[in-house]
Amino acid sequence: MRVDLSDRARNDIDAAIDWYLGKQAFSAASKFADEIDQALKLLAQYPGIGVTAQSVTRMRSLQEFPYSLIYRVMPDHVRVIAVAHHSRRPGYWRGRR
Repeated sequence: MRVDLSDRARNDIDAAIDWYLGKQAFSAASKFADEIDQALKLLAQYPGIGVTAQSVTRMRSLQEFPYSLIYRVMPDHVRVIAVAHHSRRPGYWRGRR
């Protein structure tokens, strides 16, 4: 199944990578990007893998980083609406499409 990222989810990823780079944690930034890529591939193969976060929204935590992919399974694709840090206000992404 095709996976697409909302602009805001892309911004979440870019902000996280920028934060790691700002801390000069170049290896962590690279590993974060790799883990995002792997998580997206997993969602493409197994869209129902995440736990239900709201009625139509699902959440899949990353393995090595304190982030979760927030997504919706549509009839023909998976739409990632947020890449949420675990310390952020829960549900801040509500209302995103």
